[in-house]
Amino acid sequence: MSAVLQEAPEAAEAGSGLVPSAGAQSPRALAKPAAGALRPEVIDSGERLEKLRGDWAALNLSARAGCLFLGPEWQLPWWKHFGAGRELCVVALREGPRLVGLLPFFRERVRLGGISARRLAFLGDGAAGCDYLDVLAAPGREDEVQAEALRALLALDWDACELDGMLRESATALALVQRFPPGRPTAFAEQGGAVRREAQLRFVCPYIPLGGSYDEYLATFGRRENLRRREKWLARQPGFEIACARTPEEAAPALEAFFRLHRARWAAEGGSDGLAGERFEEFHRHAVAELARAGMLRLYTLSCARRPVASVYGVVQRNRFLYYQSGYDPLWASRSVGLVLLARTVKDAFAEGLEEFDFLRGNEAYKAQWKRAERWTIRLQLFRGRRGLLGRAALRTAGLLRSAVKAALPGGALSAARVARRLLRAPPPEGEGRWSAALKVFAAARDDGPGAGDNQRM
Repeated sequence: MSAVLQEAPEAAEAGSGLVPSAGAQSPRALAKPAAGALRPEVIDSGERLEKLRGDWAALNLSARAGCLFLGPEWQLPWWKHFGAGRELCVVALREGPRLVGLLPFFRERVRLGGISARRLAFLGDGAAGCDYLDVLAAPGREDEVQAEALRALLALDWDACELDGMLRESATALALVQRFPPGRPTAFAEQGGAVRREAQLRFVCPYIPLGGSYDEYLATFGRRENLRRREKWLARQPGFEIACARTPEEAAPALEAFFRLHRARWAAEGGSDGLAGERFEEFHRHAVAELARAGMLRLYTLSCARRPVASVYGVVQRNRFLYYQSGYDPLWASRSVGLVLLARTVKDAFAEGLEEFDFLRGNEAYKAQWKRAERWTIRLQLFRGRRGLLGRAALRTAGLLRSAVKAALPGGALSAARVARRLLRAPPPEGEGRWSAALKVFAAARDDGPGAGDNQRM
């Protein structure tokens, strides 16, 4: 890549280094690795990625950065359902036959502030709300993998590289921040020219360290008396039951109940951003089946009056409970069914001997009541070459304009606008048109102030 980027080079350049998979389109490559060095290989098809499943799962379980959103149980379904129009650029780092590192990337054509550019990002970026994305490295091999990962990253063809969802303390993030300091561009003339870096804080991720017992923890919970009253009242109702689906057979009906409850919870606000259509539901059907087969699924359903009224979509991985999403029947909201079911999931996490209950991204008020600690994710953006740097400048200008508009709007208007946008995209509420529902949201924002239409992650 020179100062003027080529649109899509088809031939690998001599003296460059990534080894393409059989049948792969040739990427920009690195020189043949020296004896004893890690061997990089580009995986550019779903079939090749599927064949990596066993080694990939083992690496994800052992790697320091390993998590639900970096494993094949999640990312293979993600690629199947969200990979259309995108190009796989996964880089496997091997020592002989052993998988030592993995860079789970894809590439797509986007517009950066109106500039057409090639964007490189983590698998899982955007759709389905993935946290803690990163490079996987075998224990004790992190330094080698980070060094080779940087070489591989620079060898791939891209104008903008957006690495979103990394932990602020990530070794990958630290290495990139050190390699690409702020201010002046860092020059890599032989690998695409100057690189500029941007960095932003993204999401707070509250969690509970599960030390001691559930009773000891509950003694510190401000709503414990209300919780106990609600638990006692619900326990007296006919058909009260809390079930946890773990197997594929249990998971299928429990997931459909979750979908119904999640839709009901968000119907008045145009739906959840993360369940924005059939494609998202099909992804979760696929992922839940994978997670259940791996023994990781914890899909809770609270039933009362002989029907489901609350649901929690959870996953246990590496001794942590991940509270991914929830739903409840709005007709039962006054009975705090969501609170009671959340308490049960926390209680079970203590009983299972887990080390942590992770709420994942989001600063919702209920998470603040339960949390005892928090961590943050970040986004690192790298821009290189003519298109990348022009796109960066356009994005910065657009960002300044958005900030000025936000500052001029009254409280609650932005939140209402998001909800109205979802309502206009979603099927109209029963007995009401899309536009009338959207106008009601704006009226509520005008009358009620901030907080109207705040939405969950997924």
